[in-house]
Amino acid sequence: MKILITGFEPFLDHAENASWVAATELSRRGVEGVEIAIEQLPVSFRRVKEALQSAVERHSPEALIMVGQAAASDTIRLERIAINMMDAKSGDNDGYIPDEVPIEVDQPAALFTTMPIKRLAKSIEERGVAVSISNSCGLYVCNRTYYEGLRLAAERIERGAIFVHLPLYVGQRTKPNQKPTMPLDDMVVGLQTLINEIDD
Repeated sequence: MKILITGFEPFLDHAENASWVAATELSRRGVEGVEIAIEQLPVSFRRVKEALQSAVERHSPEALIMVGQAAASDTIRLERIAINMMDAKSGDNDGYIPDEVPIEVDQPAALFTTMPIKRLAKSIEERGVAVSISNSCGLYVCNRTYYEGLRLAAERIERGAIFVHLPLYVGQRTKPNQKPTMPLDDMVVGLQTLINEIDD
């Protein structure tokens, strides 16, 4: 099986993005019997759609796992829903600040992953990694990416797509004393478990 993993470039005051660090480490360690491709996406409302489409066209994956950073989280969060809206208090890396702007006019208000999210969460929990199911991906670039990813999955990705939010990792270069954090190893184990479940 071939899986595409996407992570994001650094943004705002974060010198690193946990999503890309975890994706890179996951690619290095690998998963037996699975071909893993990784792509870094821009933290840009306007550019991320084309970047994701190009990555999917380039790799033709059977499953898509999009990974983002959620600095306030203390668990790996499996996202259930993407909302057809962009809204932000802080600009993206292009300085764009959308104010309740639809992602796609005349398209569904929300899209849901078709992956068995409860089973996936249970498997990660059984590996001793903190995990939760989230019903809100927010309205920032992660949500825009997820909406586009789910649309692409419906058209051309056999085993579907899911978005995963990661906490900051232990030792991450970010503003002082920002917590919570999670060991990078736990993040990678969580993603490996997710991939193994998808491959079953």
